[in-house]
Amino acid sequence: MVKRGHWLAVLAVIAVAVGAALYLAFRPDEVGSSIEVVLDFFPNPNHVPLYAAEESGTFAACGIDVEILVPANPSDPVRLAAARTVDVALTPQTNYLMARAEGLPLVAIGALIDSTLGGLLALGKGGHVVSPADLAGARIGYALEPLEPVLWTTMLECADVDPASVDLINVGYNTVVALVTDQVDAIGAFRNYERIQVDLMGLDAVFFPQEAYCVPTTYDIVLVAHPDTVADRSDELGRFLQALSEAVAATVADPETAYGQFLLVNPDCDDELSRAAFDATIDLFAHGVRHDDPGVWEAMQEYLAEEGLADGSIPVTDLYTTKLLPNE
Repeated sequence: MVKRGHWLAVLAVIAVAVGAALYLAFRPDEVGSSIEVVLDFFPNPNHVPLYAAEESGTFAACGIDVEILVPANPSDPVRLAAARTVDVALTPQTNYLMARAEGLPLVAIGALIDSTLGGLLALGKGGHVVSPADLAGARIGYALEPLEPVLWTTMLECADVDPASVDLINVGYNTVVALVTDQVDAIGAFRNYERIQVDLMGLDAVFFPQEAYCVPTTYDIVLVAHPDTVADRSDELGRFLQALSEAVAATVADPETAYGQFLLVNPDCDDELSRAAFDATIDLFAHGVRHDDPGVWEAMQEYLAEEGLADGSIPVTDLYTTKLLPNE
C-alpha cells in the first residue's frame, strides 16, 4: 500500500511546479527580459563593451538581464543561435555567410566590430619581407578551414604570387609559436592581437591587412539570431542593442573605466598584451552597433560565393535587419 505521506510529497511537488508555471505566466516582463549571448571565442578585448554594459548596469537600466556565455568551439555560436539554444551569437560576418549557405536559419541584427581585423603576419627578417610578394615560396600557417586558405590565396594572387609556390600549413591555434620558432614564414593573424603579441616579443612584425590585397572589407564581429527569436523578442533585443550601443560609446569615451569593468569578470586579461590589444581595438568598435552598409554585404557575399563558400543567391536584404538598431 502506498503511504499517505508519499502522496502528500507528490502533491507538494506538483504544487511547486504549478506555482512556478503560474509565476512564469504572470511575470513575463521579468523572466522574458533575460537574454543569453554567446561569444565568438574566449573572452578578450574585442568584448569589452559587452562586459562593461553588464558591470556598469547599462543592461539593467534598459530592463534586461544578459548572460554572457563562452563557446566550447568557435564554430558553435551560429549553431546555438540557429537552434535557439541562445538568443544572440557573436560571429565573424564570413562565418555567418557560410552558415547561411548551409541553410542555418539566422539573421544579422547588429555589429560589435564593423571593420576588418585579419591579414597575414610575417617577420621582417631585416627588411627582406616588406610585402606579400616577398612570400613567394614561403610556408604560411593558419588555424581555420576552409576560410583561411581562401583568404591567403586571394592575397597572394593579388600580390602576383603563384599560390602553388606557397605551402599552406594548418598549425592549429598555435600560430604565433609556429611563426617565432621558424616552423612557418607567415601566419593568418589579427592586427589587434597577434601582431601586437609578436611586437611585444621584441621581434620585427610585418602585418599585411587582407583588405589591402583584394579581400573585401568585412564586419569582423556581427550579432546574429534566429528569425523567430527576432520576431518573438524584438522588444528585448532592441533594448539589448540600445544598451550595447551606449556601452560602445562609453568605452570609446572612457576606455580606462570600461577596461576595468571588463577585468572584474576577466581578471586573467590584466596583462600587457591584452591591454595593448584593447588599445588597438577601441577605434574599431561599431558606432551605434550598426551593420547596415549593403555594399559590405554584397561584396563579401559575392566574394565567398565565387570561392564556393557562400550562397550568392540570398538577397542582401535577407541577410540582415535594421529594425532593432538604436535610433541615432
